[in-house]
Amino acid sequence: MKVLWAHDHTFYFNDSGKFFSSGKLPYAVWERYLSVFDQITVASRAKKISSGTEIANKSLSSGKNVDFIVLPSLSNPVNKLTKKGYIERILTESIRQSDAVIARLPSEIGSEAIAIAKKLGKPFAVEMVACAWDALWNYGNAQGKAYALFATMKTKSQVKDAPFAIYVTKQFLQNRYPNSKGYTEGCSDVEIPETCVSVLNQRMDKIESDTDNPIVLGLIGNLNGKVKGIATVLEALAKIQSKLPPFQFRILGGGEIGPWKVLAAKYGLQDRVFFDGVRESGDAVFEWLDRVDVYLQPSFQEGLPRATVEAMSRGCPVIGSTAGGIPELIDKSCLHKPGSDKQLARLIEENITNKTWLAEQARTNFVKAGSYTKVQLDQNRQEFWEKFSRFVQEGAN
Repeated sequence: MKVLWAHDHTFYFNDSGKFFSSGKLPYAVWERYLSVFDQITVASRAKKISSGTEIANKSLSSGKNVDFIVLPSLSNPVNKLTKKGYIERILTESIRQSDAVIARLPSEIGSEAIAIAKKLGKPFAVEMVACAWDALWNYGNAQGKAYALFATMKTKSQVKDAPFAIYVTKQFLQNRYPNSKGYTEGCSDVEIPETCVSVLNQRMDKIESDTDNPIVLGLIGNLNGKVKGIATVLEALAKIQSKLPPFQFRILGGGEIGPWKVLAAKYGLQDRVFFDGVRESGDAVFEWLDRVDVYLQPSFQEGLPRATVEAMSRGCPVIGSTAGGIPELIDKSCLHKPGSDKQLARLIEENITNKTWLAEQARTNFVKAGSYTKVQLDQNRQEFWEKFSRFVQEGAN
């Protein structure tokens, strides 16, 4: 059986025709679907890359039984008018040749795929990975805010009617985007290696040791846009920097550094803020996290943030916002309202030198992260896709 997978993710491809992803969608993700389907066609956006340097720190997404369809973006008004017909034609042809559709939402291409699947009478499943309202309302421009309500209502309607829906959260997205009649599952798309107690022991030693090194606050996220709350951290640190011991705020992620350096300098933080670029997912990121004393996730929008779970798996104490599924991960005493630099400043000032708090959060987070290991999640996810596969087969017979 053949399935078409649709989303707005931007892949990268080279002259050899191989496709790469910036860490979130390597070939291993397609293997989840290939365990029950014979072939997968990925319909998404893509950009041409011309050098080996541009491939660095990206994961190979191409592989056996995976094809790619490159589609233009539908995320701006001009393309919605000029490209929509072309996308509909390409998707209609591909979906007609497929047995089923998997649409990752929220996304414009995913929504188009669902609409076409319904017209053609093809079974479809929805993967809910984020909140459409939070993503668009907090995008940072008037265009996103204007489109937020329409996109949210459209996404709610598509999830409500889906015969199968899998959510990356346990409660948050289910409450905002309920499914009325289909088979549902809550299963994070985060996968971490099996946790090892030596990691926690190393963390506890780090907390207990007296050192002259600066306290390291860490954040992982793309630098483009304001969704990850980097500005909130800078505003918070500006309020309390004179009250804190020596510290560094280190950011791991790609994107434009310039505007953030200007903002850091505006707040007098230019010597305390460091941009560590992009690292390949896995050990390189874990090594970076092991040097972080407190991880920050002050996002305006999230599904269930992978970086937070990864930080927890390394025993990092975490302070985060109440956005998305973050409250499902960390203690409510460690939460602040999205955008509240005052609340974040208070949490940082009160806790980053409190060894009792640091040790307690390290232990709690490490244990909680154990429920997000690959072994724990694979069984639930496999059962969901096997049921969807049987549903597809029964419809074809």
